[in-house]
Amino acid sequence: MNSVKSKIILIAVIMAAVATSFFLVVKITPLFMVAYIFTILAIALFCAGNLFLLSNTKSYPWVAALPLTLWRYLILQLVLSSVFIILENAFDYSLSTRWLILLHVVLLGFFSILLIMQKGGIEIIEKIAEKHEVEIKSQVSKIRLMQADIESLIRKFPAYTKDLRQVADAIRYSDPVSNPQLAEIENKIETKVAVLAEVVENTDGGDIKALCNELQQLLAERNLKCKMSK
Repeated sequence: MNSVKSKIILIAVIMAAVATSFFLVVKITPLFMVAYIFTILAIALFCAGNLFLLSNTKSYPWVAALPLTLWRYLILQLVLSSVFIILENAFDYSLSTRWLILLHVVLLGFFSILLIMQKGGIEIIEKIAEKHEVEIKSQVSKIRLMQADIESLIRKFPAYTKDLRQVADAIRYSDPVSNPQLAEIENKIETKVAVLAEVVENTDGGDIKALCNELQQLLAERNLKCKMSK
């Protein structure tokens, strides 16, 4: 990582040295100085953007766009400066220094707004992804809790292992990812699991087989609907 950072800094230094070398061949005017200052600023921003990318791998989708955007800014500001420097030196046309500063500020402002919008867009996407991840974890947890309830009943009441094991296996192999359309049938399944637990603990077990069959049917229906909705 340090080697990559060193290379980025070296590239920035070389670019700055090349820009500075133009002092040897170009007439030094206020226009040239404005162009030079903004070029050094663009090189510094480009270097900082790449270093920021290396140190923020967790935010990769956002920072990956940063160097490319700053590279575009560097190229465009060089083109802008070059046009007026060439006009000044080759055709004796000199743009007002204030106007060149204004053009550079507008260009810098445009790319600053672009970066802010990119960052905002990524934040929105990340929030949606986080919300979706939380919902999936909640759905998986719900399935796992029902399975744990049945497994607990098997351990407590081994006499009903066969019927309860069929329900536990049906839950285990169910798709844990749900959607709002399945809320009604999933509520029925949760209710049936609660009823089954009560029956197992408080009766002689006569209704267990029937409840287990109902649960397996509900789970099969739920899984079918879940599959068709994807």
